[in-house]
Amino acid sequence: MDQLLAGYADAVEESATAAGHLAAVHGALAAMAQALVLHDELRRVLTDPGIDESTRRAVIYDLLEGKATPEAAELLGFAVRVTRATELPLAIAQLLVQLEVVAPGAPEVAPLAGRRASRARLRGYAERVLQELAAIGEVDQLEDECFQLSRLLDEQPDLRAVLSDVAVPGRARADVLADLLTGQVHTATLRLARYAISSGSSRDLVGTFEQLAALAAAERGRRLAEVRSAVDLEPVERDRLASALGRLVERPVEIRVVHDPSVLGGARVSVGDLVIDGTVRLRLERLRDALAQSS
Repeated sequence: MDQLLAGYADAVEESATAAGHLAAVHGALAAMAQALVLHDELRRVLTDPGIDESTRRAVIYDLLEGKATPEAAELLGFAVRVTRATELPLAIAQLLVQLEVVAPGAPEVAPLAGRRASRARLRGYAERVLQELAAIGEVDQLEDECFQLSRLLDEQPDLRAVLSDVAVPGRARADVLADLLTGQVHTATLRLARYAISSGSSRDLVGTFEQLAALAAAERGRRLAEVRSAVDLEPVERDRLASALGRLVERPVEIRVVHDPSVLGGARVSVGDLVIDGTVRLRLERLRDALAQSS
C-alpha cells in the first residue's frame, strides 16, 4: 500500500476509534468496494486516469453524503488523491485489511524498513492530524512545539539515544516521550510525537520533528485564503466563501481580505495552490486579448 495512505489511515483509525465510528468507517469502505464490483459505470469513472482527480473525489463525496461518517468520506477522498486511478479498488481492499475492527486503542504500527517509507507514512499520518485541527492558531502552536522538540532533542543526546534505541519496543519509547510531554503540548503534537517513534521514524528524531514543523507550516498555507477585492466582504459573504473553499481544500479555511482597487470588481482568491480569479480586471484583459486576435 502507498505509505502516505497507510499513515493517513492510521490517524483516521485512531480518531474513529475514539469517536466510536471505526465499525462505520470499515462498513463504508466495504460498501464502496462492493459498489465498484457491482456497478460498471461507477468503476469506470473512479478508475479512469483521464478524469480529473478532483472530479473523482467529488463523486465519492456525493455518493457518501449523509450515508457515511466524515472519516470514511475523507479517507476515501484521500485514497483517490494519492492512489493511481486504476489501483483504487486494490487500495480500498488494503484499507479494509488495515482498518479491521479490533479492540479499541491506538493502532499497533509495525516499524518500516527504510527511511523514505517511514517518513512517507508519518507524512500521511500528519496530514490527517493537521486536517482535524479546527483553527490556524492550533496549527501555529503545533508547528512551534515540533520545532522546539527538534531543538530539545538536538541539545539532549542522552534523551535522543533513549528514544532512538531500537532494542526497546517502539510503543515503550513512545510512552517515555508521552510522559514528558503530556500536559505540556497540544494533544495533536503528542499524537505526532508518539507516532513518529512507534512507527519507525526515530532514526533521525531531530530531522523528523523538523519535518513535522515544516508540514505544519505548509498546512497554514492551505488554510489561509487571501481574497483580493475592491470592497470588503460582508460577514455572510465571508462565511459562504469560507465554507465553499473548505469543501475544495478539505479543511477549515480562514478568510483574509486584501483591499485592492485594481481588481475593479469581483475578487481574486488564492488558498494554497488553488487560485480562483473572478475579477472584472481579468475579464477586461481577456476581452482585450480577444479583440486583438480578431483584428
